Amino acid sequence: MKKNSRKMLIGVLLVAAGVAFLLYRGIATTSTYYLTVAELTGEVTGPPISDQDYVRVGGEVVEGSIDYDQKALILRFAIRDQEGSDGTLKVRYDGPRPDAFAPDIEVLAEGTYARAEGVFRAQNLLVKCPSKYESKQEQ
Repeated sequence: MKKNSRKMLIGVLLVAAGVAFLLYRGIATTSTYYLTVAELTGEVTGPPISDQDYVRVGGEVVEGSIDYDQKALILRFAIRDQEGSDGTLKVRYDGPRPDAFAPDIEVLAEGTYARAEGVFRAQNLLVKCPSKYESKQEQ
């Protein structure tokens, strides 16, 4: 094998290894479980989740559970599953309250679950737009 061919082969192998590493890291850091409130709290069987696992949990905001400290930017509330489960999950989000945030609105919280405290610590909070923004269907 010629010297130039070896250098080219080594270069291609290094680039391929770099791309493979970046793909692995990208998939490992963006793959998160999506759970219901019942799965996260253990009301129904779901995947085993530790306190360090980053997960997504979705549900409806429970009316009367919203507590927002505007000075400290701490939002506390509870969510419940949309289908049939009676259990609720306490959520704490450190950040500004989203504009569309209200009781009975669907939210998606991303973060970690402190099982001992019974609190989900959300790092991201996404709010589904209320139905008043959806187009009216023709009758």
